[in-house]
Formats: sequence, C-alpha cells, structure tokens
Amino acid sequence: MRPIVILLFLVLTANLFGQDKTKQNAAFTIRGNVGIPKSVSSQVFNTCFKGVVESNLSANARVFKNMFVGVGYQNSFFQNNKLIFLNHISPSAAVPYDTKLMINSGFLKIGYDQFFSEIGYFSYALNAGYAFAQYKNVIPDTSFKNMPAVGNKFSAPFLQPEFSVNFIAEDLLSFSLMISYNNLFYNFDPKAPRMAHFQAVSDLMQGHHNKYIMSWINFGFGFNILIN
Repeated sequence: MRPIVILLFLVLTANLFGQDKTKQNAAFTIRGNVGIPKSVSSQVFNTCFKGVVESNLSANARVFKNMFVGVGYQNSFFQNNKLIFLNHISPSAAVPYDTKLMINSGFLKIGYDQFFSEIGYFSYALNAGYAFAQYKNVIPDTSFKNMPAVGNKFSAPFLQPEFSVNFIAEDLLSFSLMISYNNLFYNFDPKAPRMAHFQAVSDLMQGHHNKYIMSWINFGFGFNILIN
C-alpha cells in the first residue's frame, strides 16, 4: 500500500505544474521496467506463490502527437511461499520445497505521454499479449487431492494497464516510477505445481476462494531511451 500512496502523491504533486501540450517525446523509445509483483485476485495463488521480480522491455514508435505503439517482451518470476511450504514431511524425510513459476510473455503496447513540465511526463499504456508459463522444480505427489495430474505448463492471454511518472535525466534518457496491474486470463490450479494436498490450500479450495483469474500488481522503476 505504501508504494501506491507514494506514487499517487507524485502524480498529484506533478499535476500542480500543469500540462505542457506542445512538448513531444522522442520519435522512437525503448522502454524498460522492473518491479516486484504482488498477487491480488486469487487467494489460492497468493497462498502458494510470492512474487520475486517482473521485468519487461519494449520498442516503441510515436504515431500521433504523443501517442505511441510498440512491441515487447516480459518475464515474471514467482517462488513458492516459504512460510507455508518451507518443507513437506514425507514418511521418510522432510522435503524442502523450491518450486518456481516462470512466465514469458510477448505483448503489443499502446500508450500516451503527457508532459507536465520540460523534463517530466506521465505515461499511460496498455500491454496486451500472450503468456507462456511453466512450473519448475515441481516435487512429485500422487496423493488424492493432486489427482488427476495436471501438466506443469500453461498459456493464456493477458491485459496489463501501466502508469508511470517519468523524469528526463539527459537528452537521451529518462527514469521513472511505475505501477502496473497484470490480468492473466487463467484460473490457478494448485494441482499443477502439486500443492493441492497442503491443508492451507485445501481449505481455500473447499471455500471456493479460487473463482477469479490470476492477477497481480507490480510497483517498480523504469527507464526510457529517447531516440531522435
């Protein structure tokens, strides 16, 4: 919550300077962001995994005034919740969990830059694309709650609104504070990473707390390389 409050404060402060409607951004920009994702909608997914890092990179061209379009690549990395899945007690030994979720995505970006000063501008954007995900280091489990077995790979489309406050540091470079909200149109299935047998997960499934798609908010930092 604190990062969101800080970003909103920056937006309100920047708006006090008014808008520079004549200022245009570079004809071509390379935009990159990195942050820490935090699961929002699926309680089961939030129980099983915690966000480690999400980063993306896109190449963009200005098409009309300060409106731009581009293409990009994004990587999202989640790690199993260490507090809940620190280890699994089997009949023979304690098995440490180190299950990861890796998501590689390609997307199209459309956005708009709004200058509020000579060196500062807001960026509003929407990333729309397709994600390819895989669970890694999955510990096999054939208990009843993890059956029937589900594959460790899945794919789904996503939509990701994105907002950033940018400050130009020099002629060819600007830095930013960024917030985005990724909506992955896929219902998390704990059977895929073989976690449905844990009591914390089983209770949530029985309580129907997995009705929503996977989504997460991402707060971080970014940069824009300004070309021409």
